[in-house]
Amino acid sequence: MISKISPRVRTRYQNWAKDMESSRRFLLQAEIEYWHEMLRLNRSRVSKTKQSEMRSCLKRAVRALNSSSEMDFKAAA
Repeated sequence: MISKISPRVRTRYQNWAKDMESSRRFLLQAEIEYWHEMLRLNRSRVSKTKQSEMRSCLKRAVRALNSSSEMDFKAAA
């Protein structure tokens, strides 16, 4: 027999999920700022290979941030 989840538990879970998503977005935004600043400050100090690695990390963080917002839009619809 499958028991039903109480509305209180469901609401608590939904609030927890929103908090986790908010924290994830905050961390991704901080990572984007970090890589952007590292590229800007170290442009003349690091090799082209390191610069491309840093750009790759920046792009990965931007994609992760954008993909999570697309999922939010789909869930809201």
